[in-house]
Amino acid sequence: MKGMVKGLVCIAVLASVAVVEAQTKFPLRVDIDVSAKSSRKSIGAGMDGEAKTEQVQVRVKVRKSSSQPWDNPVSAELYVIGKQIHTGYYGIIDVQKGEFKFSKENDNTFEYTSPMYTLGRTSGNINVGGSYETYLVVISDHNGEVIDTRSGRHIKDKGIEFIRKLGKKTLFDRDGNVIGELENPGKAFKKAIPSATDPGNEY
Repeated sequence: MKGMVKGLVCIAVLASVAVVEAQTKFPLRVDIDVSAKSSRKSIGAGMDGEAKTEQVQVRVKVRKSSSQPWDNPVSAELYVIGKQIHTGYYGIIDVQKGEFKFSKENDNTFEYTSPMYTLGRTSGNINVGGSYETYLVVISDHNGEVIDTRSGRHIKDKGIEFIRKLGKKTLFDRDGNVIGELENPGKAFKKAIPSATDPGNEY
């Protein structure tokens, strides 16, 4: 009986070692599918322009494409990036981070849907507010090594590294210079609505 138990323990240890070796020799590969739904709604228009809102929601789906087992947790980062209308600078609207595991129960697939983001802007003679620009998804293993990334725009590795260091509401330019903190876009938008939608004097 002791020999049988000992044999089972050895088999379990060897199986664990085999899994670790497989994960070392064959790195994890994933397929990342991202879709961003956006809709625009006009609030009003006047002599000097128009005021409208844009609603954006990002959905992320990550599937393990490699055949070897992977028992360690995987981290996902979602960066929602917008653009300030009146300056042309880019801003991190929101950052969502989470950890998950691939398993048979979830069909080796992880799905996440972001909150709904509402961005306001005015156009015409008065341009303030912001608009949705793109997303960045970064998938990392339990050691922090990046497995794969996906974005709606081409972003170089240096740019991805730069964005990951930024916090929520950070404002930056196209050359990767931090400008400052993204002010509450809703504040400027609400202030500009009366002027943008003013019908003017009727004669």
